[in-house]
Amino acid sequence: MILGMKIPRIGKYKSVLLIGDVHLPSEHWQYLDFVKAVSKKYKCEVTIQMGDLEDMAAISFHDSDCAMPSAGDELLQVIEKVQEWYKAFPKMHIIDSNHGSLVFRRLKASGIPLTHIKPLREIYNTPLWIWHDDLFLQTKRGDVYLTHGKSSVPNKLAREIGCSAVQGHYHSLMSISYCNSVFYERFSMHVGCGVDRDSLAFAYGKNNIPQPILGCGVIDENGVPHLCKMHVDKNNRWDGLV
Repeated sequence: MILGMKIPRIGKYKSVLLIGDVHLPSEHWQYLDFVKAVSKKYKCEVTIQMGDLEDMAAISFHDSDCAMPSAGDELLQVIEKVQEWYKAFPKMHIIDSNHGSLVFRRLKASGIPLTHIKPLREIYNTPLWIWHDDLFLQTKRGDVYLTHGKSSVPNKLAREIGCSAVQGHYHSLMSISYCNSVFYERFSMHVGCGVDRDSLAFAYGKNNIPQPILGCGVIDENGVPHLCKMHVDKNNRWDGLV
């Protein structure tokens, strides 16, 4: 445990699935099938979603396309899609994130007490899902810090936090890098995402040179990190391989 940080520690010596940003209802239509296949291949016992489970474009602090669903319609779409994920992963840990916390930030900006809103598990009807600010995984190679996104620079967060680190948030990053010294070996991992880059929700980045990388991560029972890229063809269809 990092001194002074009261963060839950879970997943002791277990194989853990690390799901990237999904941004419901603007996810790739086969991303759920892909992560289910990854979980089966690696026999994952713990499932963690790295944040931005939902997009919430309609209540964003940024401008959104007027052709997109209203806030109410978007929420209904999210609730419907969440049930597919809940059926696949009835026990899941979710990291707090900039999009995942939008409704709470909107309330705070409007001066409305947060006690006026139901917990997300009630809104989504997912009683066994647990939301966290951050997490630590207990592995045979030491603690691994999980957060939505604090640095896009490889190894920077691992050095600052004092242990290996995993992040989501950065859609165009999917990598594992190591920093070794005579005292330790640490890795820094970015797990990619599951967004549909053709969605109106991501039109702002259509002309960017870096584009979203579809995929997810795994930390196996020995504490070794793995990346699983979701390969799609020219029609944006997953090839079915893991």
